[in-house]
Amino acid sequence: MLIKSFAIESNILKDNPLKDPNVRKVYSIEVGDVTQAPIVIYLSGFFSSSITLLNYDPLSESINEKLDRLHKEGKIKNLIFILPDLFTKLGGNQYINSTAVGMYEDFIIKELIPYLFDIYGKKDVILMGKSSGGYGSIVLAMKYPEIIRGLINHSGDSYFEYVYLPYFPHAIRHIRREGGLNKWLEKYWSKENKKDKDDLNTLNIIAMAAFYSPEGTEIVLPFDLDTGEIIEDVWKRWLEKDPVRLVEKYSENLKKLRLIYLDVGNKDEFRINFGMRILHKKMLRYNVKHEFEEYEGGHFNTSYRYDISISLISKVFNGDNS
Repeated sequence: MLIKSFAIESNILKDNPLKDPNVRKVYSIEVGDVTQAPIVIYLSGFFSSSITLLNYDPLSESINEKLDRLHKEGKIKNLIFILPDLFTKLGGNQYINSTAVGMYEDFIIKELIPYLFDIYGKKDVILMGKSSGGYGSIVLAMKYPEIIRGLINHSGDSYFEYVYLPYFPHAIRHIRREGGLNKWLEKYWSKENKKDKDDLNTLNIIAMAAFYSPEGTEIVLPFDLDTGEIIEDVWKRWLEKDPVRLVEKYSENLKKLRLIYLDVGNKDEFRINFGMRILHKKMLRYNVKHEFEEYEGGHFNTSYRYDISISLISKVFNGDNS
């Protein structure tokens, strides 16, 4: 196994509205024979970066330790595992284009993947992610089946009514208290402790507005800050980006993928298990071949589930029937 690091200077992300870096750090973990290996791009959840999977944790494995163990156990053969750092000043990424954040969908499809092809040759690409990363994986796979050949969606944001709506009143109170969105963001980034739960819940809603309902570089919230009333035309723009509402439109694209794997904990704290059930049912309705599992657990500390999904990738794309 070999770990490499490199940086991609992005023209697409240059001069992005948040002034986030356009030079992006990427790590690759090479397992087995890279000439025979598919490329797995891991997209992290919100408030995180993919490269944190390399961090030491005494209570669980780093991703390189996991891949090494799975390889020694014969559960995976050849794999190129890619960890791109796509963190933004809004706390993370949904991996879609946004005029208020940056064109991250274009970066992945038009810059990152071609860059990897230049290094490793043109190969099967699988997107794998957790939470927001699961969202990005399924949405991009829906749109680009000619480039993305498989998707792994661990607890990806879906059925927005349950995932986001419960946090709207909380965000309204906190943003209004500071005198508006920009003032709230300014105060948040001036704090020493940026991990306060109340702040993160508010930042999450602001960030989702930046990805789902931007107008130019402006972040448009889906509610009235004075009354709390939901602004229906803005909320509709959010719902149009909900995976459960995209299945019908992209069902034929999904059928082109060689692998679709979905899983979620039955006690997910963000109620994503309902959205994943709906995704599963709709894929069945449109005869989209996939695997779905709802397991005992919640949203957090579930990286042990990657044993299943990474082994499945090897089975499908390396012809490993063990």
